[in-house]
Amino acid sequence: MCGRFILGDGSWAEYHDALSVIRGAAGRVSYNIKPTETVSLAFNGAGGLEAGAARWWFVPHWHRGEVKEWKATTFNARIESAHEKPVFRAAWAAGRCILPASGYYEWTGEKGRKQPWLITVEQNLPVFFFAGLKAARPDGSLTCAILTRAADPSIRHLHPRMPVVLSSEELLPWLDAATPDEDAVATLGTGWSGRYVTRRVRPFGIADDGPELIEADGFDL
Repeated sequence: MCGRFILGDGSWAEYHDALSVIRGAAGRVSYNIKPTETVSLAFNGAGGLEAGAARWWFVPHWHRGEVKEWKATTFNARIESAHEKPVFRAAWAAGRCILPASGYYEWTGEKGRKQPWLITVEQNLPVFFFAGLKAARPDGSLTCAILTRAADPSIRHLHPRMPVVLSSEELLPWLDAATPDEDAVATLGTGWSGRYVTRRVRPFGIADDGPELIEADGFDL
């Protein structure tokens, strides 16, 4: 985790209007965003908060080869160790970002008969944000990873890990690196505890997309 997520139609603009977090940005709409694809993100730039896009598979700034030559599995980064690992250490210090999402998927069951579940946050706004790390390539393009942590007890039966979902109070402190490392590791992304909503959805293929992917498949858990 996190291996697939969604950003629904219109949600980026609505969240922009609600919180004025992002200015002049349009998020990519997809119901099946996969590692290596381009995702929307925001980060602190020289002139303040900026919106941009990145390849969802982190490649550290010191890697001089092509991005496709980077073989480590780094689309996720464990919050417990990212601040210490050589791959992520520089990004933790100076490459923090946030990624908008409307939900994400987990799968349960046996191989070949996997059951997908949609996980969202119980809130009035249509978008939430993952905590992320970014790195710039020599050509100025960006790559990124989504931070993960131990799953909230309410959804641990689906997967032992989950993305770090930031509360509104955590957004700017995360970007400003205002939270001490030990506090971030212990508490970042726990503000939504008990407020996750799960929905069983129909199995779908890797190339499938569209709002029908998040329609309920008979019952909720």
